[in-house]
Amino acid sequence: MRKKSGIQKYLQWFGILLIICGLGLLGYYLYEKMQVSGYQRQLHKNYEDLDFELPGEPETFDHVAITERQLMRLIIPRINVDLIVQVGDVYDQGLLDKGPVHFENSDLPDTGGGNVAIAAHRGSYWGFFTDLDQLNPGDKIFLDVEGYRFIYEMEWIRIVDPLDWSVIDSTDYPALTLQTCHPKNVRGTHRLIVRARLDSVTRAS
Repeated sequence: MRKKSGIQKYLQWFGILLIICGLGLLGYYLYEKMQVSGYQRQLHKNYEDLDFELPGEPETFDHVAITERQLMRLIIPRINVDLIVQVGDVYDQGLLDKGPVHFENSDLPDTGGGNVAIAAHRGSYWGFFTDLDQLNPGDKIFLDVEGYRFIYEMEWIRIVDPLDWSVIDSTDYPALTLQTCHPKNVRGTHRLIVRARLDSVTRAS
């Protein structure tokens, strides 16, 4: 039997090293993914522990104004999103790693008007808003807060410069703006913006 040459041995060990590195990266990815899932589970529990009292009637509400910043639940059925939106600094990387964050300088949910702006990571092990680009005009987006469900309909989607802050400006109609990085799965150079308009308010399910 012929002995392996030095080059063959080197290539063999190099291949083994690549496999170990690959397994290590996969393990790190799965660990971080589990961490993110754990954060969201805890946030869901915190949200469910909140106690709200709604008026006895009606089933739909014409005039609702949320006056305090607090945890909110964001549901987007088309892309299977069900996340808790946090309160805090949207530029806090540690906070963004745990889930969507409500822009501190944007409006609160209100049937009278105002733009509720929410930012979240896209891609990698976070994947909060990965498929935001798959939404179509008319798709429903639910925002639950204080026992109310604000039901929005998606209006438009745009790609903007990261320094274009006009998309989170207050509006004279009740709006919801979702922001994430673009393109996905790479370091974002721009921002993907989804704008939705309030359709109705009901009891949160």
